[in-house]
Amino acid sequence: MPTFIEENLPLLLGLAFLVLVVILIIILRYNVYMSKFFSNKKFRITSTYTLEPSEDKRSFTLTIFNNNVNDSRVIGFGFIYKNHSINYHKSYLKENKLTFDQKVLILSRDCLEITIDALELKTIISDINRSNKKIKSLRAYVSDSTGLTLKTKAKAVTKQLRLLFEYDYLLEKQQKLEIRNQLKNEVKAKKDKKRFEKKMQRKERLEKFKLKVKSIFRSKKKKA
Repeated sequence: MPTFIEENLPLLLGLAFLVLVVILIIILRYNVYMSKFFSNKKFRITSTYTLEPSEDKRSFTLTIFNNNVNDSRVIGFGFIYKNHSINYHKSYLKENKLTFDQKVLILSRDCLEITIDALELKTIISDINRSNKKIKSLRAYVSDSTGLTLKTKAKAVTKQLRLLFEYDYLLEKQQKLEIRNQLKNEVKAKKDKKRFEKKMQRKERLEKFKLKVKSIFRSKKKKA
């Protein structure tokens, strides 16, 4: 046996080193998993945009994941824009046919999801923005019963809202251009009408003058 070990010592050391590396990798991955499992980052928020072509319906989906080992009661969630909180807590209760005094609970390792009409959110942002066409970044947020609030950038929502506002701006610009062209055509039509009327009036005066001249010549011929 000692002879076998001596003859295969380099191979055995290599195998032992390989086993040790595998064990260290397993331990490291387990530590990462456990650190995530007991992470202090209680929530994770995602927001996505959905288009239903058959119905031409646009919507945003806000999903809130509870990463904690305990269940969490949330008291508010939605978007923040220019320090304005757009809270969909009551909308969620209504959508799920719950009474307004019921608690919204997210179970451990579970999530809450709500669908938001894109045009409805666009109207709210437009009211906050007033006449300003430039859209600033939105942030999604969630608040729990302990007072903890997590905020994260809602990139997909911000991008789509900017596209919707840009579309409205281009449509409004096109409509203004059409109205301007229509007014221009109306003014031109009025000018052309006046020009035609003046031309007809000159022609009528000329015809009257010709008739007058003819009548004078006729009267002179009769006297002669």
